[in-house]
Amino acid sequence: MATSLVMLLAGGRGSRLNILAAHRAKPAVPFAGMYRIIDFALSNCMHAKLHQGGVLTQYHPSSLMNHVEDGQHWNFSGRDGFLKILPPYQGVDDLDWYRGTADAVYQNLDFIWRYKADRIVVLSGDHIYRMDYRAFLNHHEKTNADVTIATMPVPIEEASRFGIIVTDGKGQITGFQEKPENPSSNLASMGIYIFQTEALFEELEALPRSETDFGANVIPRMVEKGRNMQAYEFDGYWRDVGTIDSYFETNLDVLRPDSGIRLADWKVRTNLSYESVQAMPPARIDPGAVVVDSLISPGCHIKGRVERSILSPGVLVEAGAQVVDSIVMHRSKIRSGATVIRSIIDKHVDIGSDAVVGSRDNGHPNKAYPEHLMSGLVVVGKKSIVPASVTLGPNVIVAPEATEEMYSGNIIDAGEMIE
Repeated sequence: MATSLVMLLAGGRGSRLNILAAHRAKPAVPFAGMYRIIDFALSNCMHAKLHQGGVLTQYHPSSLMNHVEDGQHWNFSGRDGFLKILPPYQGVDDLDWYRGTADAVYQNLDFIWRYKADRIVVLSGDHIYRMDYRAFLNHHEKTNADVTIATMPVPIEEASRFGIIVTDGKGQITGFQEKPENPSSNLASMGIYIFQTEALFEELEALPRSETDFGANVIPRMVEKGRNMQAYEFDGYWRDVGTIDSYFETNLDVLRPDSGIRLADWKVRTNLSYESVQAMPPARIDPGAVVVDSLISPGCHIKGRVERSILSPGVLVEAGAQVVDSIVMHRSKIRSGATVIRSIIDKHVDIGSDAVVGSRDNGHPNKAYPEHLMSGLVVVGKKSIVPASVTLGPNVIVAPEATEEMYSGNIIDAGEMIE
């Protein structure tokens, strides 16, 4: 029976998530209340009985490492199971940071060789989806491929954002374009690969060290060489949550019955011991409180009104406060009379009494990061304070650990930055 080793890429900087990824790795960003983004790939591995692998970390890895631990929460355990954390390491001459997806795997060829797996499953730790990797692996084996790439059709007007694959109509890959201006098809690579180990070694060993990425370098070279490359078309829910807008909308998809995301059916696992979530009491909703179309996690205490929102464990919403169309993370407090609307509130934030955070307007793009925040959302960083009676306009960013002294007045105009 062929054996498989998982290489889970989790070192991405997540710069477009701005302050949400400023002090944590992108795959460690909380999602849908109790989960982390990386939980979805790990849970897919668990369901496919893939119990051997490595997690390649780099930027701000502490919270990710604490969350993943040794992988036991996703059944990377037992006599033959393991999940190793693989950070960049000191080379002979200098410190070699991972310079791209292919370079990250290249730097760990010794790890791969040690376990002598027949196939290497390369995954990304920053996508929200449920995929049956067993069917993916069966397709790879049946076609005797050197590499099989998970793909999905996208609207042609969005195709330039992806690596685009051309096939012969029977699944054989005949062309590949990395984020082309004029795409030849709408079949997008999901950045999920199965390589035959020998083929992967040959390609990475032959790759110039200046070429560091699977999509930009390895895959096009394999096409040029005429390797047996197969497309595996996926037709389920899949989202790349690499921007603030996509992260926000994908979270709220959890609340939409027709979105395609089904956390209960997907049986997503997480680490409930980290941050002591398993010790929290059930959510408490006081008489007179109102909760409408929302996800409320354990340990929450709701005295006010919550609509179409997602609350992580330990959130407090005091009497007279309201949270609408928003994401509020672990142990944040929304004080009496405060309003939070179309906002993302990170962990341990204190929103003061009668404060107004967010609005229905799009406003002006954020002045410091217009490409990150332009749709009207407000983002408040971890361990920040929003003082009582302060109003934050659309596209405002409050940096992590902001104090009351950082606010110049009671009205913070659209697009401003508190830091």
